[in-house]
Amino acid sequence: MADVASRFVRALTVTERAGLVRLRESGPRGSRLRAEVILLSAARVAIPEIGRRLGLSRPTVTSCLGRFERSGLAGLPDRRRSGRPNRISSEVLHHIAMVVKARPRDLGIQGTRWSLTRLRQYLVEAGVVPALSVESLRIAMKRAGLAFTSPRIGQIQKGVTTMIPGAFEYHAPSTIGEATALLARLGDDAKVLSGGQSLIPMMKLRLATPKHLVDINGLPGLAYVREDGGALRIGGLTREADLEESDVVQRRYPLLADTCRAIADPLVRNMATIGGNLAHGDPANDHPATMLALGAEVVAVGSGGERKIPIGSFFTGPFSTALKPDEIVVEVRVPAPKPGSGGAYVKMERKVGDFATAAVAVQITLGAGGVCEQAGIGLTNVGSVPIKATKAEAALVGKRPDDTAIKQAAQLAAEAAQPQEDLRGSVEYKKDLVRVLTGRALRKAIERAQKGG
Repeated sequence: MADVASRFVRALTVTERAGLVRLRESGPRGSRLRAEVILLSAARVAIPEIGRRLGLSRPTVTSCLGRFERSGLAGLPDRRRSGRPNRISSEVLHHIAMVVKARPRDLGIQGTRWSLTRLRQYLVEAGVVPALSVESLRIAMKRAGLAFTSPRIGQIQKGVTTMIPGAFEYHAPSTIGEATALLARLGDDAKVLSGGQSLIPMMKLRLATPKHLVDINGLPGLAYVREDGGALRIGGLTREADLEESDVVQRRYPLLADTCRAIADPLVRNMATIGGNLAHGDPANDHPATMLALGAEVVAVGSGGERKIPIGSFFTGPFSTALKPDEIVVEVRVPAPKPGSGGAYVKMERKVGDFATAAVAVQITLGAGGVCEQAGIGLTNVGSVPIKATKAEAALVGKRPDDTAIKQAAQLAAEAAQPQEDLRGSVEYKKDLVRVLTGRALRKAIERAQKGG
């Protein structure tokens, strides 16, 4: 429709006029305005005059007239809006993260590169989701830190350094019994794959060369977060993102919530598992020190049955744990906090998502009169194994945690640290960093305990 004052809407039928009057008198605000625009135009009022009377811009008036010309009364009511896009589950995000590493054509989708449209097509056709809008997919991927990876095209040029893991056999057991039997048979030649965020990079750099890879992601019933029997029970295959978003963790386990937020980035947390984090035995990982401070217990299952391992005896050396070759971490149990408990995890890193230069986990319980009844302090990446600062803990128990007690505990924690000099800093620097971080973590944990966790 030309935007000139000489044009008006077509002649109205009796039914249309009655409907417009009804909309103008009792419809939603937007519909009332649109109905008034049409009725004025039908009365031969020019577009500029309609705009002046109703306080509308010329484009708004012409848009109303155009909607009526195209759709009649059906075009006048307010359009239904989809609202906030539905949240995509962490399982679907985990699936997406794996899918975008492959070429579309390898999964039956035309094209050499992924796009939002192609990915949406694949997710719907594969039955991963029943329905999904492109906009919802875009927002979910952005929030989760997921991005499309351009596939390598053409031959690898001579002289270009690439990272390719050594040859291995892949196994995907469907039950715990099948998985433990495989591990018992394959022995030290096998590695367990859960999240893969530590193992796969090591394999690409040939720092790990397992002959067999046992993927346990298909084992049912190992992903959950719940309180039961006086403890927080976390399934071994629980993704870090699910642990981070757990309501019970956010409400009752602030130390654990702090730790989850400090781990790498959203892409890693969508895939990494709590069991894999602990079983890897890396003293630079964040969960080991936190579990030491919390006094957790690891439940492992092997061909000989179930075994409970106190966290204090779980880490036996660099990248080494008390797990037997055929055992899998199936659960982590954290004692439920007593009234007056609080915790905090404070980490110093060179950049967001990096391993810690040093980090300190603190869990404390205050009793009557504000006296410390129980304290747990764990240190990250300042030794060949995660360190439990037992002398610092003992210095707090039975005392009011005032500035003097906090300074003493912080100094004892620094003395417990056994760092090595590297690009992140000298031994002296790291020890003093532990002292400072311990003081900060203690003050934060005490404040939370005083506020009820």
